Amino acid sequence: METTGGSISLVERKKYDVKTAHQVARGIWWVGYFDPDRQTSHNPFLIQDNDEAVLINPGSRAEKLYHTVSHKVNSIINTRLIQHIVLLHNDPDRCAALPLFEKAVHRDVRIYAPAKMAASIKHYGCKHPIIGLDGGDSIILKSGRTLDYYIIEKLPSIGSGMLHDKQTNTVFCGNIFGHINEDWNLFAPAGGWRQIDHDDPDVQCSKKALMQALNKLEKLSPERICMHHGPIIEEDIEGYISATREIDNTK
Repeated sequence: METTGGSISLVERKKYDVKTAHQVARGIWWVGYFDPDRQTSHNPFLIQDNDEAVLINPGSRAEKLYHTVSHKVNSIINTRLIQHIVLLHNDPDRCAALPLFEKAVHRDVRIYAPAKMAASIKHYGCKHPIIGLDGGDSIILKSGRTLDYYIIEKLPSIGSGMLHDKQTNTVFCGNIFGHINEDWNLFAPAGGWRQIDHDDPDVQCSKKALMQALNKLEKLSPERICMHHGPIIEEDIEGYISATREIDNTK
């Protein structure tokens, strides 16, 4: 299957190989894995930008899962080219592999995390200092490619921040839309918002906080949304946002 170039076509989305990395936008690779027990995916992403790379949410340190992500990363680039690791939440399934990757990446790697979570992430045992991210902060690569950070307040169950890659207009975030009840695939199906599980614990949160997060997404008008769990949303993003606004089990 072709995984280079632009976004994967509708036909290709139906036959992707979960054992390999997939390019989902220019320089952005899915290097995650599928969890058959939860019937969803865990989604570390790699941004490749010339001789510089960014790893977003490196994932679990469970041996099999770490080696899956590591193998996929190495199939794309030399791991030593990773000069930035970004953590958008402190849950172990998102960042417990941090110290393992820290040993394999560029010796001067810069590690970023939400400012309020920097102290807790240190307990995973990383050696490098954690650079705290606040709203309005950006990570600027050598090419000038900019990754902007946006705070999502009071939503610890779905991530505390969003990262926006301006070059591809891609947003990386937590599970703002909850669980999509559909045969899982790399990309969410058209109209998949009709299968959103409104009882998913990831959206059992402050109604005000959820609305603020959705408002920020709308202002960015992203071309795709890459969540930590589940499929990438690239079609009918407005439909997903509208359906999530109607969830009435929040407070």
